[in-house]
Amino acid sequence: MSSKRKWDQAAPDGDSPPPKATKTEDGKSASEAAAAAAAIAAKIAAQFAGGGSSTTSLGPRDPHDGDFTHDIDINDVRNRYLLTKGTTQQQIHEETGASVSTKGTWYPDRAKATDKDPPLYLHISATSEEMLQKAIAKVNELINTDMGSLVEDKSNRREKRKWPEEKLPVGIESIRNFNVRAKVVGPQGMFVKYIQQETQTRVQIKGLGSGFIDQETNAEHPEPMYIHVTGPDETMVARAKALTEDLLEVVRAEHAKMKLLLEQQQMELHQAQLQYAAYSAYAVCITHRSLFPLPLFLAVSYTAAHHLHLFSVCITLGF
Repeated sequence: MSSKRKWDQAAPDGDSPPPKATKTEDGKSASEAAAAAAAIAAKIAAQFAGGGSSTTSLGPRDPHDGDFTHDIDINDVRNRYLLTKGTTQQQIHEETGASVSTKGTWYPDRAKATDKDPPLYLHISATSEEMLQKAIAKVNELINTDMGSLVEDKSNRREKRKWPEEKLPVGIESIRNFNVRAKVVGPQGMFVKYIQQETQTRVQIKGLGSGFIDQETNAEHPEPMYIHVTGPDETMVARAKALTEDLLEVVRAEHAKMKLLLEQQQMELHQAQLQYAAYSAYAVCITHRSLFPLPLFLAVSYTAAHHLHLFSVCITLGF
């Protein structure tokens, strides 16, 4: 005995076609399934309604989004660096409950942006209209925040951080085998580092021959070498000055010893040169004795014995 299926039944009165069959699961009736589908459709429609979610959509929809979304273009916004920081977006989430994420690509020339790769923007997702509007207001507030100059004014910085300072001239001339800068800073900068650690100051060797290059002029300071001491505490700067003066006294004493030694060496060298010149002149006289009369030979020999240069002998002899 066969039973008629639903689609085998006669159509109701009128020309309307039979209703489409609705597949049901777990024993749900067709009317319940239809009601669920209508609810989903209403939810989707609410997302695109004027009073609901996003009024602008710059990219594809995220399946993890809440019911209310909004996109804000920040490609040309001056504060975009602040808006794209993770800490900023986390702060907005904590204050409003909405989620904020960075999407798109930053273009210096936004004309190069495409639908596939839109310009840089913030994507806001919320579970309620109230959360969404709070997040939008917060983002707009950050956009309009005056961040000041993005380039630090070095002149103002120097004026604000004017520390006590001292300049101590080194006052030591450069001589052979005595590197003034190396003697002042010590092996591997040991002396200067010690003063800095003891006083919490900054000690620098500046001036001609110091090797310190000024960033503004790209050259050494055009003045004799000096030691520059600076720090936040005036007492510590004074102590660093005293230690630096002690250091310079030791270096100057060592410089004086080296200078005296070099003068002695120079004198010995000069005497050796005179002796060599005298011996050379005497040898010339002995070699050419037969060419000169006896009185002239004796005179030249006597002069050579007193360390006259060979050139003087030759001038006397008329060469």
